[in-house]
Amino acid sequence: MSHPDRPALSIIIPAHNTASTVGRLLESVCRQTAPGDEVIVVDDASTDDTVRVAADFPVRLERLSRRSGPAAARNRGAALARRAILVFFDADVVLHADTLSRGAARMGGPSVDAVIGSYDDAPHVRTLVSQFKNLAHHHTHQQAGGRVGTFWGACGFIRRSAFERAGGFDEKRFSRPSIEDLDLGWRLVQQSGCIVLDPLIQVTHLKAWTLGSLIKTDVILRAVPWTRGELARRRVPGELNADKGQWAAGLVTLVWLGAGLSAVTGRGAVVFLLATSMALLVNRRLFGLFWRKGGLRLLVVGFVLQQLYYLYAGVGCAIGVLLHLTGRGAADEQSAAAEA
Repeated sequence: MSHPDRPALSIIIPAHNTASTVGRLLESVCRQTAPGDEVIVVDDASTDDTVRVAADFPVRLERLSRRSGPAAARNRGAALARRAILVFFDADVVLHADTLSRGAARMGGPSVDAVIGSYDDAPHVRTLVSQFKNLAHHHTHQQAGGRVGTFWGACGFIRRSAFERAGGFDEKRFSRPSIEDLDLGWRLVQQSGCIVLDPLIQVTHLKAWTLGSLIKTDVILRAVPWTRGELARRRVPGELNADKGQWAAGLVTLVWLGAGLSAVTGRGAVVFLLATSMALLVNRRLFGLFWRKGGLRLLVVGFVLQQLYYLYAGVGCAIGVLLHLTGRGAADEQSAAAEA
């Protein structure tokens, strides 16, 4: 469905080996583009049929000669774009029917430089790990509507002027998927830019997560660079999924783990039950979502994975602090990211 009364948009999609998902995204995009919109797909040196799939749609297709990462691909798309509002989508999402119209409407206020959305609560892949990760991300964004301090490349609208003023995505520091979108948001906010999270702007995530990919992503590509970035700005990490409530939940997890180890040896069973109750209470809305979407099985698995998340994310933060204090260069971080 088109919306000719809204501003024209430049929709930019970085894609690397996404033949299985980019077609579904482009179908959802083309159903709601308006006259004047342009869709730019930047192929990041894919080795599968991504280019062939994208070529079946009315898009401008740009190809990078070597894999450079989503930051470089998005920057290339932005350089080609001709509209005043840039819209970024990851190639593994599907838009809701009103994603473009709602996002464009939220960009209508002159004081708003960027708007980001949320994954919905119906992830495409139904494995327990995928449901856990996608629903946890959905929950975080649903609880954080309003002005925020970061950008989100999976579903984000930004004024070209603000994008250029902030310097675009840092493709030198982030040659692989990481926190290049958060980093852009940090720089925009440092320049007094305004970023708004609208929980009603939603996309469906198509990504299939495994426990291994979950830990690698959350530790190497998220927690470590996130911690280093926040400390470089002389801040304690405290936005979205690292707010004060989540720091408290992480401390409860440490108590829960210690009590569990004591209970195994025959001591501390009561303390373990109390710690479990505290852990359930501090994230009761998230666990309630797991219960509604997957019943007892997802609730139990989600509870355990959430405690595991606090543990390995804590390790990632500790590594980030160590790298910051020892002055290790960003090249070390990128090397680890490339190996992951």
